[in-house]
Amino acid sequence: MTTILAPTGARRAGPVMVVLVGAQFMISMDATIVNVALPSIRQQLGFSDVTLSWVVNGYALPFGGLLLLGARLGDRLGAQRVFRWGTVIFAAASLWCGVASGPIELVAARAAQGVGAAIMSPVAMTLLVAQFDGPAQHRALGWWGAMSGLAGGIGMLLGGALTTVSWRWNFFINVPIGVVILLLSRFTGDRRLPAVGRPDVLGALLSTTGLMLVAYAVIGTERLGWADWSTTGLLGVALLVLAGFTAWETRVRDPLVPLRIFGFRSVSAGNTVIALVGAIGQITYFTVTLYLQQVLDYTPLQSGAVFLPISVSLFVVSTAVPRLIRGLGLAWSLGGGLMIAAGGLIWLAAHPPHGSYTRDVLGPTVLWAVGWGIAQAASFVAGAQGVESDLAGVASGLIATTYRLGGAIGLASMITLAATRTEQLRATESQARALAGGITSAWWAAAGCALVAAAVTVLLRRRAPADSAAH
Repeated sequence: MTTILAPTGARRAGPVMVVLVGAQFMISMDATIVNVALPSIRQQLGFSDVTLSWVVNGYALPFGGLLLLGARLGDRLGAQRVFRWGTVIFAAASLWCGVASGPIELVAARAAQGVGAAIMSPVAMTLLVAQFDGPAQHRALGWWGAMSGLAGGIGMLLGGALTTVSWRWNFFINVPIGVVILLLSRFTGDRRLPAVGRPDVLGALLSTTGLMLVAYAVIGTERLGWADWSTTGLLGVALLVLAGFTAWETRVRDPLVPLRIFGFRSVSAGNTVIALVGAIGQITYFTVTLYLQQVLDYTPLQSGAVFLPISVSLFVVSTAVPRLIRGLGLAWSLGGGLMIAAGGLIWLAAHPPHGSYTRDVLGPTVLWAVGWGIAQAASFVAGAQGVESDLAGVASGLIATTYRLGGAIGLASMITLAATRTEQLRATESQARALAGGITSAWWAAAGCALVAAAVTVLLRRRAPADSAAH
């Protein structure tokens, strides 16, 4: 039986937004809240410098690799049911993280968190896209982007504060939030598509394996570099697996990802921009944190406080994006936001090696936040624009996947670039100046990514024939 949601009425719009956007807030916050707790975790649980990265990577791998599968499960088993499953898994895994007594147990619990997040995130966006249309959908996705940006900064600040009590509270805090989301999830309605053939098990295995191999290889470049044989070998295998997935999707009756979705220019161009927007965000958050703590000698709590004006700026501009789109159009709003973000990064890259926060960091990071906040919210709208209702789940899964993997690949690339530049400068400069020079090179490269993404938005300024034919 087919169940496609009608647009949500005004009376239910508030609870629906609270549940679905709240879920995204919790997931996004979890990506940053643990960062400032890593030194305490290493000390108490006995992680080494090498194995500590798996507190982050153990979450990132299943999250990045299972997003498409999570979206499709929602289509086939019922979006509300799968959303609830994901919430339960995420909250229970957060509790497990908080009580973990050793490194292996914590990494296993973080992997379970990643599974829950991979189920929740795309299904929540599917429900959001399906239950709102027109300007209401733009507002909903604007709030989605606003919460994503705000949660990152709040996670940094809250993580620093909670770590002063115990690092375990960085995980325990997800439990009550998850319970509230679960109790309110009845307001979201449901969405289910009919099965037209056998479940695409092979497609799910191929896509998940390929994406997880990509994520694993990219994460490994932080330690091994891009030229290492294990990196290139893994990427080669991943490409072969993904090529096999593409070939299989053209043959199976009920594919995991119907390839006709890429006939929508909004999906193809939009997801290219989304990947670059994800990369720009990850690069900026990571490198600004590194600059504050290792060049300006800020404490984790001070660094978290620095991100507060960034988060406020992201929240304010993201909620204004629907009005901006109505006034300027989607492509102009998205391109303009990316140009503003590039300007902020160029300004940031022009700082002196030993700058001050108020003179050299506050202004450019707030300018970047204004531009990136517009670009993030508008790119989510672009990736879902004009997609048929039966493809909403696939579109949501693609948005979530390209955003996360774009961030991972972009960050790993910039870490390699910054490390190479830092090593070159060590021969003639002090450690702090060399590190600042490496970070600056990453900011210049991130500005270049923003300009490339702005150029791609030209493809969104007129409807493609495939788009017109689809309606």
